[in-house]
Amino acid sequence: MKTRSSFARAGLRWGRAFVLAALVVLGAAGCASFQTERHLAPFFTELSTAGGGREIEALGGAVRLRHLRATGGPLTQWAFRPIVIHDSLPGEDYQTRFLVPLGTEDKRGQEYVWQLLPVTRYSHRELSSGQTEWTLLTLPGIYWSKTADGRIVRAWFPFGGVMEHFLSFDRFVFVLFPLFLRTERDGRITHHFLFPVFAFARGAGGPSWRVWPIYGNSRCEGRYDRWFLLWPIWTYEKNLLNLPPERQETKWMLLPLVGRTQRATFTSTTVLWPFFGWSSDPATGFKAWDGPWPLVRWLRDPENDVQRTRFWPFYSHYHGDGLDSTWYAWPFVNVRHEVYEKAEKNAFYFVPFWQNWKRNDREAGFSSYEKLWPLYHFDRPEEHTTRFAFPALNPLWRTPEIDDMYAWIWELYVREVNHAQVKERSWLGLYRREKDEFEDRRSLVGVWSNRRYRSGGKKVSETSLLFGLVRWRSWEPGSLEWMLPALPGPGWPLERSTEPRSP
Repeated sequence: MKTRSSFARAGLRWGRAFVLAALVVLGAAGCASFQTERHLAPFFTELSTAGGGREIEALGGAVRLRHLRATGGPLTQWAFRPIVIHDSLPGEDYQTRFLVPLGTEDKRGQEYVWQLLPVTRYSHRELSSGQTEWTLLTLPGIYWSKTADGRIVRAWFPFGGVMEHFLSFDRFVFVLFPLFLRTERDGRITHHFLFPVFAFARGAGGPSWRVWPIYGNSRCEGRYDRWFLLWPIWTYEKNLLNLPPERQETKWMLLPLVGRTQRATFTSTTVLWPFFGWSSDPATGFKAWDGPWPLVRWLRDPENDVQRTRFWPFYSHYHGDGLDSTWYAWPFVNVRHEVYEKAEKNAFYFVPFWQNWKRNDREAGFSSYEKLWPLYHFDRPEEHTTRFAFPALNPLWRTPEIDDMYAWIWELYVREVNHAQVKERSWLGLYRREKDEFEDRRSLVGVWSNRRYRSGGKKVSETSLLFGLVRWRSWEPGSLEWMLPALPGPGWPLERSTEPRSP
């Protein structure tokens, strides 16, 4: 028995050695070269993409390299998802997205912007004079900028500094904020002490001052004159002072009891602000009622073709400015119709489960979007470009940047169409399809792969099995030709055929 067992074990070892040697010989006879497709998802995949490009994918889609041409050519994108995606744009421009939606890097022409919200934002711009202006805004409250004339301005909030063209101000100077603050805007200079308590302004428009919240006056000659006493209890305003007296606006409020606004024939009254109010203009037919706010709102403005009716949260309708919007059980159901100068859009939303809109543009053509969360989404950004994905776990409205960065983790199937080009991908890239007007290539990793094209006017179909170990080619009308193994397969050339599949 021992002798027979020894012979059996020896035979098994020799059999394994023979099979291994046969595989080595087959591999040596037909290994896939670096100019052929290799599909080993989720570890590594190199494919010829529809349109003649080349794509390398690894780690189930986490790593992605895209080349413009199958022979290499310029790198149009590299990605290490879900951290960063870098796209090369025409010329020397590029765009980088990282930690989406917080980080971006954009270079367009002479302008460059890098930001990581809300931590840091840096931008610079090359001027036609050859000089460069740049701005850095970063935590903890640091501002640093070089202006077009070469000056450097700095600030460290709240300790002190100078800022120019910040928010709506031309110049912004502060020391130990809120101890001292000086602002400039349109020729008007305002000094603040213990902001917002003490302030006085001079320059364009005349003087203004306040001792908040006790008493204050803010005026700008030819524009407005505003007062307050024990803010916000008593306020009084005269606005539009550049107009004739009958067209100027007068507003006053004794909070929260009563307030009044009057301009020409328009009047508005508020009682127990903000709960009750009404307004009207006999000259234009305008009428509005609030009460109790925010539950009930009724407005009619025939002159501007604006209507609003609201019984919140059950029903709300707005018509005006090219928009018809109706809400049912706010914020869940919304029906919208939008009219633009050259486009029209219809939308229906059942938040967060269903999103659907269709847009007809006389210049850009038809576009649409629909999502049944969390099952699927179908996006048609252009007339002949679509993207279908299943499932669609992203609950946000249309956000292709977020989907591109994260959705590969959960999408089981994706189909993208761009005119004659069709791209299909399963989870982790186990199944891939790349079809264009020249070839149709499909591959299920390690099991089966097929390539269809036309050569010399005849249809050709090539099939690869078991990582390229078994391959054959069939010609129209029925001839068969065995092909050498190409491990790891399928071994199709990265260069695609140039003969159209349809005669």
